[in-house]
Amino acid sequence: MLAERVALLEFEGVRQEYAVQEARGIPMSVHEWYRNALAEMRFKIREARNGRAGKRLGELLVEQGVLDQEKLQQALGEQQRGKGELLGEVLLSLNLIEEKVLVATLNMQASEN
Repeated sequence: MLAERVALLEFEGVRQEYAVQEARGIPMSVHEWYRNALAEMRFKIREARNGRAGKRLGELLVEQGVLDQEKLQQALGEQQRGKGELLGEVLLSLNLIEEKVLVATLNMQASEN
């Protein structure tokens, strides 16, 4: 779906920009703006995915051999306890996958639908 792909690309751009700014040390007001922007983009991504068929991100990563079922369950558990993050964000924060693998898999997932 085009809406999903656009939302994913926008999200990834802002997430990367936020990481750079955060590493430099940013004021709380700017930090809060990024957090709000990312939360809004997560909502758009979930909305674009709502009701669509196709494999989920975790399934694709297990099929590709990037993750095993145990690591996927660990990430899903962390996601449930977390702050509304997308699975890809949780996987990155736990260092279970590399960013380039995530982006490639998300692009593959979006093009399947």
